Amino acid sequence: MSLAVSSTDVFASAIGAALETVLRKVSEGKKLSTEDLVVLMLGLFRELRGEVVDVGKEIAEVRNEITNMVNNIDRRIDALYELTNKNYEALNSRINALSDELSRKIEETNKRIDALYDLTSKNYETLTNRINAINDTLSRRIEETNKRIDELGKGMSEMRESINRRIDETNKRIDTLYDLLGKIYETLVKQETTTHSK
Repeated sequence: MSLAVSSTDVFASAIGAALETVLRKVSEGKKLSTEDLVVLMLGLFRELRGEVVDVGKEIAEVRNEITNMVNNIDRRIDALYELTNKNYEALNSRINALSDELSRKIEETNKRIDALYDLTSKNYETLTNRINAINDTLSRRIEETNKRIDELGKGMSEMRESINRRIDETNKRIDTLYDLLGKIYETLVKQETTTHSK
Protein backbone atom coordinates (compact mmCIF):
# COMPACT_ATOMS: atom_id res chain seq x y z
CA MET A 1 0.00 0.00 0.00
CA SER A 2 2.81 2.40 0.89
CA LEU A 3 4.60 1.57 -2.40
CA ALA A 4 1.48 2.54 -4.41
CA VAL A 5 1.15 5.81 -2.56
CA SER A 6 4.87 6.55 -3.10
CA SER A 7 4.61 5.85 -6.86
CA THR A 8 1.59 8.15 -7.13
CA ASP A 9 3.45 10.90 -5.29
CA VAL A 10 6.50 10.51 -7.55
CA PHE A 11 4.30 10.64 -10.67
CA ALA A 12 2.43 13.72 -9.45
CA SER A 13 5.70 15.42 -8.58
CA ALA A 14 7.16 14.62 -12.02
CA ILE A 15 4.03 15.97 -13.76
CA GLY A 16 4.20 19.11 -11.62
CA ALA A 17 7.84 19.73 -12.50
CA ALA A 18 7.27 19.06 -16.21
CA LEU A 19 4.21 21.32 -16.19
CA GLU A 20 6.25 24.16 -14.70
CA THR A 21 8.82 23.76 -17.47
CA VAL A 22 6.14 23.83 -20.18
CA LEU A 23 4.46 26.87 -18.65
CA ARG A 24 7.83 28.62 -18.59
CA LYS A 25 8.19 27.88 -22.34
CA VAL A 26 4.73 29.32 -22.94
CA SER A 27 5.59 32.49 -21.02
CA GLU A 28 8.81 32.81 -23.06
CA GLY A 29 6.90 32.41 -26.34
CA LYS A 30 8.68 29.19 -27.31
CA LYS A 31 7.05 26.61 -29.57
CA LEU A 32 5.62 23.61 -27.73
CA SER A 33 6.42 20.05 -28.75
CA THR A 34 3.99 17.13 -28.76
CA GLU A 35 5.45 16.01 -25.43
CA ASP A 36 4.81 19.49 -24.03
CA LEU A 37 1.17 19.28 -25.14
CA VAL A 38 0.87 15.87 -23.48
CA VAL A 39 2.27 17.36 -20.26
CA LEU A 40 -0.25 20.22 -20.49
CA MET A 41 -3.09 17.72 -20.98
CA LEU A 42 -1.89 15.60 -18.03
CA GLY A 43 -1.71 18.73 -15.89
CA LEU A 44 -5.18 19.74 -17.00
CA PHE A 45 -6.55 16.26 -16.31
CA ARG A 46 -5.01 16.42 -12.84
CA GLU A 47 -6.79 19.72 -12.16
CA LEU A 48 -10.04 18.43 -13.66
CA ARG A 49 -9.78 15.28 -11.58
CA GLY A 50 -9.59 17.42 -8.44
CA GLU A 51 -12.64 19.42 -9.57
CA VAL A 52 -14.55 16.22 -10.39
CA VAL A 53 -13.73 14.86 -6.95
CA ASP A 54 -14.98 18.12 -5.41
CA VAL A 55 -18.16 17.95 -7.50
CA GLY A 56 -18.63 14.32 -6.45
CA LYS A 57 -18.32 15.35 -2.81
CA GLU A 58 -20.79 18.18 -3.36
CA ILE A 59 -23.24 15.80 -5.07
CA ALA A 60 -22.87 13.36 -2.17
CA GLU A 61 -23.55 16.19 0.27
CA VAL A 62 -26.60 17.27 -1.74
CA ARG A 63 -27.86 13.69 -1.81
CA ASN A 64 -27.36 13.39 1.93
CA GLU A 65 -29.18 16.67 2.41
CA ILE A 66 -32.03 15.51 0.17
CA THR A 67 -32.19 12.19 2.04
CA ASN A 68 -32.32 14.03 5.36
CA MET A 69 -34.99 16.37 4.01
CA VAL A 70 -37.08 13.44 2.73
CA ASN A 71 -36.69 11.66 6.08
CA ASN A 72 -37.69 14.83 7.93
CA ILE A 73 -40.64 15.29 5.60
CA ASP A 74 -41.68 11.66 6.14
CA ARG A 75 -41.50 12.16 9.89
CA ARG A 76 -43.46 15.40 9.65
CA ILE A 77 -46.05 13.77 7.40
CA ASP A 78 -46.39 10.88 9.85
CA ALA A 79 -46.75 13.31 12.72
CA LEU A 80 -49.27 15.44 10.80
CA TYR A 81 -51.15 12.33 9.73
CA GLU A 82 -51.33 11.13 13.33
CA LEU A 83 -52.38 14.60 14.49
CA THR A 84 -54.99 14.78 11.72
CA ASN A 85 -56.38 11.41 12.77
CA LYS A 86 -56.54 12.52 16.39
CA ASN A 87 -58.20 15.79 15.41
CA TYR A 88 -60.63 13.95 13.18
CA GLU A 89 -61.48 11.49 15.93
CA ALA A 90 -61.90 14.30 18.44
CA LEU A 91 -64.00 16.31 15.99
CA ASN A 92 -66.07 13.26 15.10
CA SER A 93 -66.68 12.57 18.79
CA ARG A 94 -67.69 16.18 19.34
CA ILE A 95 -70.00 16.09 16.31
CA ASN A 96 -71.57 12.88 17.58
CA ALA A 97 -71.99 14.40 21.03
CA LEU A 98 -73.50 17.55 19.53
CA SER A 99 -75.72 15.44 17.30
CA ASP A 100 -76.91 13.42 20.29
CA GLU A 101 -77.43 16.57 22.27
CA LEU A 102 -79.23 18.17 19.34
CA SER A 103 -81.41 15.10 18.94
CA ARG A 104 -82.30 15.19 22.62
CA LYS A 105 -83.01 18.90 22.48
CA ILE A 106 -85.18 18.47 19.37
CA GLU A 107 -87.06 15.66 21.07
CA GLU A 108 -87.58 17.75 24.19
CA THR A 109 -88.47 20.76 22.10
CA ASN A 110 -91.02 18.78 20.11
CA LYS A 111 -92.64 17.70 23.36
CA ARG A 112 -92.71 21.28 24.55
CA ILE A 113 -94.02 22.44 21.19
CA ASP A 114 -96.80 19.83 21.32
CA ALA A 115 -97.69 21.04 24.81
CA LEU A 116 -97.42 24.76 24.07
CA TYR A 117 -98.45 24.89 20.42
CA ASP A 118 -101.95 25.97 21.23
CA LEU A 119 -100.65 28.69 23.54
CA THR A 120 -98.11 30.34 21.23
CA SER A 121 -96.51 29.88 17.83
CA LYS A 122 -93.64 32.27 18.56
CA ASN A 123 -91.86 29.73 20.73
CA TYR A 124 -91.85 27.30 17.82
CA GLU A 125 -90.19 29.85 15.51
CA THR A 126 -87.57 30.66 18.16
CA LEU A 127 -86.68 27.03 18.64
CA THR A 128 -86.48 26.50 14.86
CA ASN A 129 -84.08 29.41 14.56
CA ARG A 130 -81.89 27.95 17.30
CA ILE A 131 -81.78 24.60 15.50
CA ASN A 132 -80.82 26.32 12.24
CA ALA A 133 -78.09 28.27 14.04
CA ILE A 134 -76.65 25.05 15.48
CA ASN A 135 -76.73 23.43 12.02
CA ASP A 136 -74.99 26.48 10.52
CA THR A 137 -72.29 26.33 13.22
CA LEU A 138 -71.69 22.64 12.55
CA SER A 139 -71.48 23.27 8.79
CA ARG A 140 -68.96 26.09 9.27
CA ARG A 141 -66.76 23.98 11.54
CA ILE A 142 -66.78 21.07 9.08
CA GLU A 143 -65.91 23.48 6.25
CA GLU A 144 -63.01 24.93 8.26
CA THR A 145 -61.68 21.43 8.92
CA ASN A 146 -61.81 20.62 5.19
CA LYS A 147 -59.91 23.84 4.42
CA ARG A 148 -57.15 22.88 6.89
CA ILE A 149 -56.84 19.45 5.28
CA ASP A 150 -56.58 21.12 1.81
CA GLU A 151 -53.88 23.50 3.08
CA LEU A 152 -51.91 20.57 4.48
CA GLY A 153 -52.02 18.82 1.09
CA LYS A 154 -50.90 22.01 -0.66
CA GLY A 155 -47.92 22.42 1.72
CA MET A 156 -46.82 18.84 1.07
CA SER A 157 -47.00 19.43 -2.73
CA GLU A 158 -44.86 22.58 -2.40
CA MET A 159 -42.20 20.68 -0.41
CA ARG A 160 -42.07 17.97 -3.11
CA GLU A 161 -41.69 20.64 -5.84
CA SER A 162 -38.84 22.28 -3.88
CA ILE A 163 -36.97 18.96 -3.63
CA ASN A 164 -37.46 18.31 -7.37
CA ARG A 165 -36.12 21.79 -8.20
CA ARG A 166 -32.94 21.19 -6.15
CA ILE A 167 -32.38 17.85 -7.90
CA ASP A 168 -32.85 19.53 -11.32
CA GLU A 169 -30.37 22.27 -10.40
CA THR A 170 -27.77 19.67 -9.36
CA ASN A 171 -28.24 17.78 -12.64
CA LYS A 172 -27.82 21.03 -14.61
CA ARG A 173 -24.54 21.78 -12.79
CA ILE A 174 -23.23 18.30 -13.66
CA ASP A 175 -24.26 18.75 -17.33
CA THR A 176 -22.51 22.13 -17.43
CA LEU A 177 -19.31 20.59 -16.05
CA TYR A 178 -19.37 17.85 -18.69
CA ASP A 179 -19.93 20.46 -21.44
CA LEU A 180 -16.95 22.47 -20.14
CA LEU A 181 -14.69 19.39 -20.11
CA GLY A 182 -15.75 18.61 -23.70
CA LYS A 183 -14.93 22.14 -24.88
CA ILE A 184 -11.50 22.07 -23.18
CA TYR A 185 -10.73 18.72 -24.81
CA GLU A 186 -11.77 20.04 -28.25
CA THR A 187 -9.56 23.10 -27.77
CA LEU A 188 -6.54 20.95 -26.90
CA VAL A 189 -7.16 18.71 -29.91
CA LYS A 190 -7.38 21.73 -32.22
CA GLN A 191 -4.17 23.18 -30.75
CA GLU A 192 -2.32 19.89 -31.26
CA THR A 193 -3.66 19.62 -34.84
CA THR A 194 -2.55 23.19 -35.58
CA THR A 195 0.93 22.51 -34.15
CA HIS A 196 1.38 19.38 -36.29
CA SER A 197 0.17 21.18 -39.42
CA LYS A 198 2.88 23.86 -38.88
